[in-house]
Amino acid sequence: MDGVISAGTLGTFFAWAPLVLGVVIYFVAWLAKRHEGETSPALHSPTFACANCGRRGSREHMVPQTHEGAVSYYCSRCA
Repeated sequence: MDGVISAGTLGTFFAWAPLVLGVVIYFVAWLAKRHEGETSPALHSPTFACANCGRRGSREHMVPQTHEGAVSYYCSRCA
């Protein structure tokens, strides 16, 4: 038995190896990510920071003040 690999066999191996490895990597990534839960930023209510002290709160708890067309939100302590 001769231990030499033919040029055709070697060329075929290196022709298919990138495709096969790419499919394997894609499949492993798909297996790892398929059971992750969906987290949507729309589920969380947006918060606004006070323009004076930086305290965060929802829009209902903030007092809007208009300054030359721009709206600033202030908490109840700073308003």
